This record gives sequence, structure tokens and C-alpha cells, in this order.
Amino acid sequence: MAYRIYLPPCYGEDGQTYPVLYMFHGNVSTDSQWDDLGLDEAAEELILAGQISPLIIVMPDGGTIANNSSGGPYSFEGVILNELIPHIEANYCAWSLPAGRALGGLSRGGYWSLEIAFRNASKVASVGAHSAALVDTHAGPDLNPQFTGLSNDLGNLRIYMDIGAEDWYITNIRRLHEDMEKAGIPHTWVLNDGIHEDPYWADHVSDYLRWYSEGWSNERSAYPPCLAGQ
Repeated sequence: MAYRIYLPPCYGEDGQTYPVLYMFHGNVSTDSQWDDLGLDEAAEELILAGQISPLIIVMPDGGTIANNSSGGPYSFEGVILNELIPHIEANYCAWSLPAGRALGGLSRGGYWSLEIAFRNASKVASVGAHSAALVDTHAGPDLNPQFTGLSNDLGNLRIYMDIGAEDWYITNIRRLHEDMEKAGIPHTWVLNDGIHEDPYWADHVSDYLRWYSEGWSNERSAYPPCLAGQ
């Protein structure tokens, strides 16, 4: 699997690990999508301004498995949990505990972030779904976030969902929000102006980064030492 990785400007200076944000692209896009939207530049600016904690951002290329599977251990879910995350934590100064991991994605990638996190809530700290396209008709109730978000024990998982009010994929994600609200499941719901397009996500990358980083300390001493490569 190809991936792009952003390392913070202070990377490696203090010998500590960093929290990691895994960001998934949309259908028929590639690992360049979040990069093209300015996610790494926004992170650099916010870190240097002291507004968010230094973090690593991994932007994997989902390829055909992300577009042609619905969930479970033999899908994109399995690739992320069993291959990509262990690889990142073995080769970079990544905080290798659930508290140090966050998943996010846009459109089809938003489906995947919720699918993986709702089925594996004990393995990640936060999940964000940005204009999530919850339209996979092959996903049964054990996979589909519209069901697993209500039926599974999500523990203390932090959840963020946003979408443009004119987005053509709004129906199912809004229903998930309403169902979770009725069930008393804590989550953040943000309804913005906009449609399902790159300018919408580009306008909100800083908002996303601030939210993910709220779950992590700004004090570098709070992170374990880096053991990557040892």
C-alpha cells in the first residue's frame, strides 16, 4: 500500500512519540487527495502557532480494496488494522497505544473511518467522518456504520461528523446522527454550508485538525519515548 506521511517540524528532537491521524480519501481518489486539500500545510501552520499538538498524519492509498470491499478483516479494515498501523508504529515515532490513534476520512473514506472505528472502538481514540458516503448496499448490519454505531459498545470513542447542508449524501449520515442523538451516544455533529466537493473539505481542514488534536495533550512530556527501529 502506498501512503503519504506528514511529520511535524519538531519530529525526532525530543525522543518522544507522536499521536497519529490516519486520513482516508474518497472513492476513485488516491493518497494525494488530503495532500492536495492542504491538510499538511494546515497542520504545519497550526503546530508552529502552538494551536494544536504536534502529530503525524498518514494518508494511505486505498486502491481497489477500499472501493470494492465493505468491511471486516478481509477488507480495507483488515489492511489498516493488521498491516498499515503496525507498519507505521514500527517505523516511525508513533504513539502505539489506542490513545494515540485517530481515524478520519471524507466521502467513501468517511464510511471507512466509521466502519473501522465502530467495530474496533477499543483500538482508536477518535474518529471523524467528513461528508461520509454511507451508501454501501453490500454492508450488512455487522458492518454498516448506521447499525454498528448504535449496536456496538463504543466506549469512550470520540466521534465527529460533518457535512454540507446541500450535500447529496446527507440523508444517511444525518439519520445516523439523529439515531445516535436519540440513543444518547455522545458525538459532535456539524452542519455547514456546502456540497460534496473538494473546496468544502479544503475550507474545513483546520477545523478537523483542531478537533482531532483536542483529544491529545500539548505537553510533549506526556508522550512515551520513541522506540522505533530498536
